[in-house]
Formats: sequence, C-alpha cells, structure tokens
Amino acid sequence: MVNLVVVSHSALLAQGVAELAQQMTQGGCQLAVAAGVDDLDHPIGTDAIKVMEAIESVYTPSGVLVLMDLGSALLSAETALELLDPDMAQHVQLCAAPLVEGTLAAVVAASSGASLADVRAEAMGALIAKATQLGEEATAPASNAVAKAAADAQSVSWVVRNPNGLHVRPAAKLVEALAPFAADLLLEKNGQCVNPRSLNQLAILQIRKGDTIRLLASGEQAGEALDAFMQLAQQHFGELVTSTSEGEFTGVMVPRGAISAPLLQWLPALPVFLPQTINVEQVAKERQRLQQALAQTVADLQQLALQAEQQISAEAAAIFNAHAMLIDDEELHQAMSARIERQLVCAESALQDELMAMVEDYLALDDEYLRVRELDIRDILNRILGHLTGLPPVSLSVSGEIILLANELLPSQMIGLNHRQVKGICLSKGHIMSHSAILAKELDIPMLVGALGCLEASRNGQNAILDTAIGALKLQ
Repeated sequence: MVNLVVVSHSALLAQGVAELAQQMTQGGCQLAVAAGVDDLDHPIGTDAIKVMEAIESVYTPSGVLVLMDLGSALLSAETALELLDPDMAQHVQLCAAPLVEGTLAAVVAASSGASLADVRAEAMGALIAKATQLGEEATAPASNAVAKAAADAQSVSWVVRNPNGLHVRPAAKLVEALAPFAADLLLEKNGQCVNPRSLNQLAILQIRKGDTIRLLASGEQAGEALDAFMQLAQQHFGELVTSTSEGEFTGVMVPRGAISAPLLQWLPALPVFLPQTINVEQVAKERQRLQQALAQTVADLQQLALQAEQQISAEAAAIFNAHAMLIDDEELHQAMSARIERQLVCAESALQDELMAMVEDYLALDDEYLRVRELDIRDILNRILGHLTGLPPVSLSVSGEIILLANELLPSQMIGLNHRQVKGICLSKGHIMSHSAILAKELDIPMLVGALGCLEASRNGQNAILDTAIGALKLQ
C-alpha cells in the first residue's frame, strides 16, 4: 500500500491535516508528518532530516507520496530524497498538489489500494473538484455520458438520505467499499457519470440529500460491487440516518410543545474600528499586531473546541477545530500581510477586507449548506477583531429560565448555553442549517430562526410562549 508524508512549516497545520485525513479511512494507509523545527522561540520552518526520517518510517515498496506546503518545504523534501538510499528514493515521489485537499484525496486513494501514480493523480486533481463546485473553470471535467458504461453493465439505484449529502466522509466510505472489486464502475446522477473510486470525482458530482444516484458495473465482479454499494447505501454510507417507516425519515428534532418563559434580548456589541492608513515604517508593527491576534484567536478556538467536546460532543468540537485550521493558514496570513504592505492599511482593515471577501465567496455558492458557512467566517472575524481592538467577545450571563431573543447567534456564542436556563432561542435572522442551529439541536435548545420583527415588538422580561410544534413565538 502507498503511504504518505506531509511536510509543513507549521506543526499545528500538519497535525490538523493529519487529523482530517485520519477521519477519511480507518486502518488504511500510514501518514507521517515532518513539520516545524526544534526551536522553541522560532518553531516555524522545515528540516530535511525530519523529512527523510518521516519517509523512512512509512516506506513501502509500493511507494511513498510526499506533499508539501510551500517554499523551503519543497527544498527540504528534495534534499531528503538525495539523502535517502537510492533504492528507496526511486519509490518516493514529491507532489505539487495543494496540501489539505491533496492529502485528503491521496489518503483515500492510497487506502483503497491505488498505485503510486494513481494516488498522485488523485492528489493533483483535488483542486479540480473545488473549482467545479465554485463554478470556476476546471481543466479536467468529469465524464458526463451514461453511454460510456459497457453495454452489458448492470445497475442499482439509491435515493440519498444523508442530511448533508455525500460529503467527504461518506464519499470516502464509498471509495473504500468499491476499491477491492475487479469491475468497471461509473456512478451516475442526472445523466452525469464519474468514477466512484475517486474522491475528487465524487465531489464534482455534488450529491445532495434527495438525489438519486445509480451505480453501473460491468466486469468479473460487477455483482459483488453492486451488492457492496447497496449494503453501504442502506447504512447511509456510514452515517446515522434513522427511518421510522417506508418513505419516512427523521433527523435531529427540536422538542415539541410550548415553552413559556420571560424574554431576554441579547444584542452584544461587536468589535468596531476606524480604518486607518499607515506609512511604510508602520508595516512591520501592523503585521506583528495581526500575527499576535491570529495566534490568540487560534488559542481561543482550541479552548472552545475542548469546551464543546466536554459539554456537547466530539462533532461539536470539530466545528471549532475547523475554525482554528481555517485561520491558521499560511496563504491567508500572507494575503493579509500583503494587503497591509500594498494598501498601507492597519491590521484591522487588512483582516476585515480579506475575510469579508471570503464571506462573499461563500454567499455566492449555489449549495445552501455551504453558503451559510459564511456565519463561521464572521464569527472568526469578530474574534480576531476583538483581540486587535481590545474588545473581546462578551459571553452571555443568564440567571433563571429565559427565552433568548437575538438578531443572530454566532457558533462560538452557543458554547456555554444550558437548556435548563435557556429554554428556547428566537432569532430575527439565522438559518436552520447554520452551525449555530446545529449546536442548538445538540444542546437540546429549541431554536426559531427568521422571526423578523421579534426584537422590535418585544421587551426584556416580557413573558412569551415559544411553540415548537408550529414554529411561532407568542408575546403575552
């Protein structure tokens, strides 16, 4: 089996990538990390000896694929190849794929038993899937004709019930399940066909809840492949999706009934700043301020993840671990740093301009589930601005039982809420697919979203009834 090595300047970044990759497969390929340098004061960097030792630790004659972030990571990897035994080095390849997307695609392909060349091809194709989902031009589009299936192909169909469709984890399960069979396979949705043994190709197909997918198989083990597909599909591709009767499915449900309690309007102040221009001599200082705020934010998010895991679940913690990975990104740091130098603006302006551009990118997506992730970006933005301005986020303090009214709640503001005190939540904005709503469900707190005018028409302390059966707030 092909194994992988991740080379990065940052130990935290590499560990995060490894953690994501390990969720894709269980008992699959091995992944070693060579990241950072042994200098407590300046830990960012790469070490060729570490890279060589990482390759040796997972070496197999099937091959080792090495993925790197940028700059000196490439040089360290090339030096490591020169230091390796020549017989070993000939089975090691360096890959120019993007670190996160490439590693995830590669680990799924490698764990399915793909060759070194095929694993490398999957890694290199990782950005094609993302570009296709964002509506950008892709250089290698998926096959789009059912006619490409063999004339004697057999097929089975399935209506996807997974709440978020075949996102990366269930898609990885499908790749793994179909890997062993000697059969030619195509997965079809609405006339478009892709290779179901490719995580990238499955991402391009954008399979959502309610979509009908069809597996076409021909060859020696076509029947076995179809059986394996149906068995996995009936298990909802490794996710928990319960059904009550034929044609009826349930997910996570808020409690039904009427909840009566006084209202608490919560309108926390958000960090604000006055955009400022700077001179060239101030660029280094603003960059330093930004880096300190980013580091403080990553520490905050790691603490939130720990608190979420203790209070709610590992899945809830994963939200804030993902936030930490998103902000602890070297390319994002470089983009903000470049704004400071190019536009001669303060750290706050560079941060806001960069992250709000990211928000706009999310809002432009067709996929509603991904579109509402813009709230996560704004949550991160407010936290970093809090560190820059000295006005950190205000936590909610509750005494007694209340129904919480707010314009919207950020995911981080959900942590610490208790269903014994916060009996329900009513938002004038919000979205049922947001991470805030998902956390409310896990906290067993009913949440009503999109209740326009609820804040203006009510007052603090006023009694109200939140009727979760019909989704309405009744003022008393």
